[in-house]
Amino acid sequence: MPEGLVDWNMAERVAGALAGSGPAWDGGEEELRTESDRAAELVRRYTRLKPKGGVPPAELVDRAEWAEVNLETFRELSAKVERHLEDRMEGSRNGGRGLQRTIVGAATGAEIGLAVGYLSQRVIGQYDVALIGPARAPRLLFVGPNLSAARARLDVDRDLFLRWIALHETTHAVHFASVPWLREHIGGIAEELFEKAAIEVKPGELLGKLARMNPRELVRSATKGELATLLWPEPQRRLVDKLTATMTLVEGYAEHVMDAVGDQLDPRYTDLRRALDRDRERRGLLDSIVSKVLGLDMKLAQYRRGKAFADEVVRSHGIRTLNRAWGGPESLPRPDELDSPAEWVERVGAARERRLFSLFR
Repeated sequence: MPEGLVDWNMAERVAGALAGSGPAWDGGEEELRTESDRAAELVRRYTRLKPKGGVPPAELVDRAEWAEVNLETFRELSAKVERHLEDRMEGSRNGGRGLQRTIVGAATGAEIGLAVGYLSQRVIGQYDVALIGPARAPRLLFVGPNLSAARARLDVDRDLFLRWIALHETTHAVHFASVPWLREHIGGIAEELFEKAAIEVKPGELLGKLARMNPRELVRSATKGELATLLWPEPQRRLVDKLTATMTLVEGYAEHVMDAVGDQLDPRYTDLRRALDRDRERRGLLDSIVSKVLGLDMKLAQYRRGKAFADEVVRSHGIRTLNRAWGGPESLPRPDELDSPAEWVERVGAARERRLFSLFR
């Protein structure tokens, strides 16, 4: 069986070398599980979500194991894309296909390894769920060295920090366990996007787009981390917008729930939130550049935009109305509705239902 187009051995070597070991965390899995269980109960009580299965137990891992888990996720995501690209390369009449494959594989493997290695030094916790391919048991991972480094950098109370990170990841775990279709919906969009990219995206067309772009627009898009999205053909851009809208709500919902539950968890939660915001603002130049390349700045923007939507819906209509978004894919806010919560509320019928109910009070 032929090897894929990505040199995964290269990716593993680069990620492992970059990950390093880091400072040891002074606790164990048991306290993480205790805090996660407590957080799960508070999240269920506030959101009224009902997990269809159990929330996975917290696991304490090192950077190398986190990198290994996420490289495997990359392999799952890229499998079909690799097959499509291989077919295109095999159908090409150009010579030197073996050398071409070696160069492409090494370069792509190194790029993935750099991304995973960089993130392995920074990710504190992760709800790991298979978005593409057969369902597998989700995992709730906490990276020991990064727990220690983040807690020292933030200079906050250890117990408060532990409760916050357990709440952050457990919120996602409760959410996905309560809305089983969400995994397949997100994975389906991503899979279609990757397949279309492999079949339809042509390097020559991308270079042509770059050449025709207004220089100011090019710089603005690059500095905001939006260049890749801008270069997609229209069908893929629609899929990107759809995927981004879904993930914006998922992240914003979690941020809203965390703030709502945080004060119940510990009255000092607001102080920790301020410390986290300050930490995001004082990143170094290298971190800022890499974050833009990896799209992490876009992720932070998703948090803010999604949370603003969730906050407004709950403020005006309550958590039950916000939970209507999880009724099915058709109930999710459209990209334009994320900035107009009232339009989404009207579309899903919550506003009409509320007006009707008021007539019979």
